[in-house]
Amino acid sequence: MSASTTVGGTVIIAGAELLHTGNVGVLREIALRTDTGVFNSWAAKGLFAWNHPAHLGTIGLQANDIALAQLSTFDDVILCGLSNDELSRDELTAAGVRWRDVAPFDLDRESLPIRSEPTARPPLFGAIAAACGPLYADPSTPTSPARAASDLSAALPSGGVVAGDACRSGFWLGRTFPTQELASVMLPIRPTPGFAALQAVTARRSGRFSVAVVDQLDAATESVLARATDLVIEVWSEGGPNLTTEQRIARLLAAHETGGTHVVELGVRFSDISLLVSVAGAPRWHP
Repeated sequence: MSASTTVGGTVIIAGAELLHTGNVGVLREIALRTDTGVFNSWAAKGLFAWNHPAHLGTIGLQANDIALAQLSTFDDVILCGLSNDELSRDELTAAGVRWRDVAPFDLDRESLPIRSEPTARPPLFGAIAAACGPLYADPSTPTSPARAASDLSAALPSGGVVAGDACRSGFWLGRTFPTQELASVMLPIRPTPGFAALQAVTARRSGRFSVAVVDQLDAATESVLARATDLVIEVWSEGGPNLTTEQRIARLLAAHETGGTHVVELGVRFSDISLLVSVAGAPRWHP
């Protein structure tokens, strides 16, 4: 989509706390009724499907996200359930953003103006989409991490969960995983050892299909794996096996059908990060 030329109005940036307090329905109702656009942090993906008109993109993962989101052009930027770990207030202020905090429980008290048309998507959405489009379609191996994220999203059954850590693979899940359902991808607010494995185990215990995606089996992940009875972990690395989409998804599905604990590997071309850096600056989670 072309860059936004609209100046003024209200926009909402939603964070993880909004999900945890159970006020997603309130946000959705307000956004749809008023045509107010919504950004989400990586920890709040899935508020809207990736292609929904209200979805303006995921923000906070790269150094230039604030500028590309054109936040300073809005009259009113509402931060709802958003921690400083997800998006720094100091950075917003330094960028000239007119922001204010609204607690998730107070969101329904806001009388937002009704727009004549949906909030136009900013350059952040279009630039990331343009950079990732060729990667999503690239069948070569090692697999592009964008393709790896997209294929996993496409194969995920309803109610399924992909959980990632604050690392290279988690960054790509946050930036390029096309969400269709709330909480279909789970990422930590800040680096939390063992997060992906623990979330995948918890989801599995509730009967949901789940996959933990990590860069390596660190001590915390190994600890969760040793205690788990039903867990699938996929390790993304440059040295992993070169698999086609069909081979890779077949392995994951077979691991779930078999039950128990499984560690499967995938060769991933992390050098593709240069394409996103050229668009939105350095990633926040890793060098």
